Amino acid sequence: MTKVTGISFVRTAEGLRVAYAYSEIDEQGNVTAANQRGSYINLDPATETFVAGLEAALTERIG
Repeated sequence: MTKVTGISFVRTAEGLRVAYAYSEIDEQGNVTAANQRGSYINLDPATETFVAGLEAALTERIG
């Protein structure tokens, strides 16, 4: 099983970069790989809309 342990959205010159971290867990509950990382440049308009909504909610919360 793959367990996502972190997600980050960063605006770069290339576009919206989605960075993530995850662990792999076997059938007995043992962690077989920890702190695996990856990233990609988002090309999905729905993800861009989601991040914009999240940013708006955070901005409203912090004032």
